[in-house]
Amino acid sequence: MSTQPLATYSERLLEVRRDFTLYHDRVVVQARWFPNRRFEHVVKLDTLRREVQEITIRYRMHRNAGWVLAVGALAYAACYYYAQGMTLQVVGYVALSVAICGAVLTALTYPNRRIRFARFRMRTGKIGLDIGSAGSDITAFEKFVQQVGRQIPL
Repeated sequence: MSTQPLATYSERLLEVRRDFTLYHDRVVVQARWFPNRRFEHVVKLDTLRREVQEITIRYRMHRNAGWVLAVGALAYAACYYYAQGMTLQVVGYVALSVAICGAVLTALTYPNRRIRFARFRMRTGKIGLDIGSAGSDITAFEKFVQQVGRQIPL
């Protein structure tokens, strides 16, 4: 097995970072989840097909953050309405903090609300390798996907 990498690519989301390292005969995927979980997987290139399937998914955390924002804002509005000009109770401040947390998470996940993936299937038809474009930049993603495709034997 060769020890010098041909190319690398990093994919960063709020809760996970995946680093792809392309070698002559394999792709090593190292994932680190927030806060301390780690995972490493090796995909042999001779088990993959050369065809790339482009898919786009919606980032689930962005959608959930929007729901947290909506529920928090609705609860805050209800508490504010029932307070009728008096000071808010603790529940109102909790609802406001939930809405603020939802707004912050929505803002943090907005750049990745839709993630484009390059999917390489195995020769058996199962999913072999997914590479997401939530990282450095689009040109680095496309270049890395092309390099992986060229390294897969016919």
